[in-house]
Amino acid sequence: MAQYSLAFDFGATSIRAILGAVEDGRFTTKEVMRMSHQRVMEDGRSRWEWDKIVNKVVETINAHAHEISSIAVNTWGVDFGLTGKDGSLLANPVSYRDARHNEGYDFAQQSMSLKDIFMATGNQIMSINSLFQLLVLKKDADEGKDAAGTWQKIDKLLFLPDLLNYMLTGEKRAELTIASTSQILDLRSRNFSPAILNAWNIDESIFAPVIYPTETVGSIKNSLIPELRELNRDIKVIACASHDTASAVLLTEAYTDRNTAFLSCGTWSLIGGLTDEPVISEAAFERNLTNETGFGGSNMFFKNITGLYILEMLKTQLEERENRKIPFDEITAWVSSSKVDSWVDVDAPVFAQNEFDVIEAINSLLGSGFEHPFDYFRVIYLSLAHKYHSTLQDIESIMGRKFTRLHMIGGGTQSSFLCQLVATVTGLEVVAGPMEATAYGNLLAQKLGLGEFKDLEEGRRVILESSEFKIYHPQA
Repeated sequence: MAQYSLAFDFGATSIRAILGAVEDGRFTTKEVMRMSHQRVMEDGRSRWEWDKIVNKVVETINAHAHEISSIAVNTWGVDFGLTGKDGSLLANPVSYRDARHNEGYDFAQQSMSLKDIFMATGNQIMSINSLFQLLVLKKDADEGKDAAGTWQKIDKLLFLPDLLNYMLTGEKRAELTIASTSQILDLRSRNFSPAILNAWNIDESIFAPVIYPTETVGSIKNSLIPELRELNRDIKVIACASHDTASAVLLTEAYTDRNTAFLSCGTWSLIGGLTDEPVISEAAFERNLTNETGFGGSNMFFKNITGLYILEMLKTQLEERENRKIPFDEITAWVSSSKVDSWVDVDAPVFAQNEFDVIEAINSLLGSGFEHPFDYFRVIYLSLAHKYHSTLQDIESIMGRKFTRLHMIGGGTQSSFLCQLVATVTGLEVVAGPMEATAYGNLLAQKLGLGEFKDLEEGRRVILESSEFKIYHPQA
């Protein structure tokens, strides 16, 4: 019987666990856990429900310990937890949507210009980035407002997948792809940037040693969690490309064909292409583009765009107002027949706020409104498609390359309306799927680490041949 690997795929609103195995030359998977989670206010900060998340992870491992040989974790980027000298977590991790990150963003510019920060790291300037999150704590310490003494207590900064891996194994590591989202790593050298560290007197020792995808982090037999140690099972915890985008892009045609762009369409939209080296230039800075490290050291050159979060929030707000659940089929039927042809910039600051009324925000940006609330869903879909188009044009102009296809992955591929709209607006053939590309990329790294695939080419081929895709062509 084939041994399963267990992939934990953390999204900003839900967490999934998927078992994967290679059987008779086919890649088989089954989802064994799905849990919604949210941000909660603690001590005036927007934080993740970390205890709830960890408890669910432990419960899932317990349920499948008899049939798994490895575990790997991927999450969204930038967020982290801080451990103290005794190894304990100082506080639950803060969410990237916490309002105070803007203070770190402003504080940073007292010592270094935004352009110089970009040139030192290669990351898109966004107030959510790990650097600005960390500088909120530095600012409090400098101004005598750090009543808890958090800054002085920091022993290690661990990005979210690394933090969970630490709890699972007792080993502190910084996986390369997740570290590359931080605006603290120099993507050219793959070391934490001396220019960044020196500008704010950040001790490099707070960062764990860098580890690469497919390397073994440790074993649950050494877990900090007694319940897992008591299983007495030597289940490996393997580093995948633990930034979810890096795992997902590994399963797209963009990974092997530089004329294909990728679009990871979920709570966030990440759209771009792969390059041999980081693109760190004035033009990239001015267009607010980013570089992050992908699987195997590839460079992903793209833009982070607010994504389906706006649509999800509108759906939730309308369900509360109408006191009913709104099925996506009803939304699709409406937007397919609606004649609304308006769109807004999904990167408008209002959409980055912790809370906002979607209809009011769109009305403010457009200067007018619509009679039927479902027309706002169409505005969001149109806004996303047009933002994808303009972003690809920016990337093409800098790369000196024209994309011929767009490979779309993530939850957005479930909407045939959105996929077709993207194809029509961008003028590109769209390949959609697999929807669970992130989890598949996670599992692929595990199987490579275990030696169950002879190389990456074989692993990609087996998984892709076992996956489903749809093709969309531009329409007049």
